[in-house]
Amino acid sequence: AALIIVVVYAVIFIFSFLQMPIVGAILSYLGVLAILPLAIHGSYRYRMSRTSWRGIRFGYRGNRNELIKMFIIGTLLTIITLGIYGIWFAIKLRNYLISHIKAGDVEFKSEAGGTDYFLLFLKGYLLTIVTLGIYVFWWQKDMFEFYVESVTLHKGDKKIHLKSSATAGGFFRLLMGNMLLIVFTFGIGYAWAVMRSSRFVTSNIKLEGDIDVNAISQTEENYKDATGEDMADFFDIDFIF
Repeated sequence: AALIIVVVYAVIFIFSFLQMPIVGAILSYLGVLAILPLAIHGSYRYRMSRTSWRGIRFGYRGNRNELIKMFIIGTLLTIITLGIYGIWFAIKLRNYLISHIKAGDVEFKSEAGGTDYFLLFLKGYLLTIVTLGIYVFWWQKDMFEFYVESVTLHKGDKKIHLKSSATAGGFFRLLMGNMLLIVFTFGIGYAWAVMRSSRFVTSNIKLEGDIDVNAISQTEENYKDATGEDMADFFDIDFIF
């Protein structure tokens, strides 16, 4: 992972030395675009293999070539539309990744809509401006609900729906608490802020359905290659799920 990253920076340096910075910038940008889907794919495989529930390992079954093709097309359309397609691209990417996650023989499925996400984003953005930032906590609550409740778990003809129990007040306490924790500890409290966020997310997702969790079978392999995880961390790619 480090070697790939060094090569990208070397390209920038070489073309800058040759007084061709624009060429170097374009090539390095293309290099990063080539790395990102590999980082996301590898990161999902690794993180899912390190996750378990009731002794059942998770797994990610996405196809690397499919993801690269989707990433290239989505990036080009985002550039052509001056960033507008980026919202639909983000949701399409998220749906693909989550819909290829398994927990034993239980399959995840995400059916979030790009248009719904766009309207929710637009509403939150405008109301946050109008209310001088006060609406941002309701906006975060609505976005969290949108992400969570678009996911279902399937096992044969049975399913589990994910439900959000988060509130705007809960997000206010979380975000303000994290900000104060980080500011007044000069950044040392960042690790605690991350853990507070993780606990908030997991404690506000409820499962409702008719899958017998005691009948879930182990099916996933123990994958140990963390290269994608390292690259995802380097490029600060947030874990979508």
